[in-house]
Amino acid sequence: MRVPIDLVTLTRMDAKGYTELVALNDDGRQAATQSRAHTFVCDDGKVYWLKGRAQRGLVADLIGGRLAARVKAGPVSRIVRVPSEAVPPDGSQDHLLGLVVGSEDEKAAVNSRELDRVAPATFDPRLIDPASRALVVAFQTWIGVGDTQVLVNLKTGYIRSIDHGECFMNPARTANLMLNRLSIKGVPDGLGSDPASRDAAAGTIEAVSDQDILEAVSGVPDGASWDSACDRRLAIATWLVGRRGKIREVLETWA
Repeated sequence: MRVPIDLVTLTRMDAKGYTELVALNDDGRQAATQSRAHTFVCDDGKVYWLKGRAQRGLVADLIGGRLAARVKAGPVSRIVRVPSEAVPPDGSQDHLLGLVVGSEDEKAAVNSRELDRVAPATFDPRLIDPASRALVVAFQTWIGVGDTQVLVNLKTGYIRSIDHGECFMNPARTANLMLNRLSIKGVPDGLGSDPASRDAAAGTIEAVSDQDILEAVSGVPDGASWDSACDRRLAIATWLVGRRGKIREVLETWA
């Protein structure tokens, strides 16, 4: 039986609350972006990139990361509490205090924008995995990524979707989907557009259930930085459901 996408259902799921990790200490890396994300070790023993602000609110980044993990297109995002004890006394990371979003760090993976600087001698574009690229194209098309960013695993060639703070642009209406064909220097634009890769990617998105979507948009903190009003999250869920069935048709335009 399909779960209804409505306010009653979302409110009931919100009542279950949410789980939060606790940041223990700075891991020492900082992203060269406006978000000023830092890596922290959290109390589950893993390292996360923590972000205290996002273009469309932290809720967009959280939902995007939850869905990315659901379809295996990117690292999971979690709610993380940053206490004063975890940040340096110089105030340089005070923008991360409180409840923020953490994206799990992936070893051997580099932001595609930094390949020339970080791995000019070790990156071989021929190693890029077509199926993972097709999946990320399908996923980022589905959630309407504005600022397209991906990780490239230098060992496996897998592509991973990250930084989902600029998504869900206009959830008030189900607009026509625009193919989000991510660009990686040295990699042909058509890599991943073969029928088998497209079909597998479309099937993965189509398999995301209404329940999965509701779970992704429920159980979030509130506050100005989150922009997580219930009606907005319900609109995002409805928007995602409406776009899900159009992915296959849009992918067929990719060549």
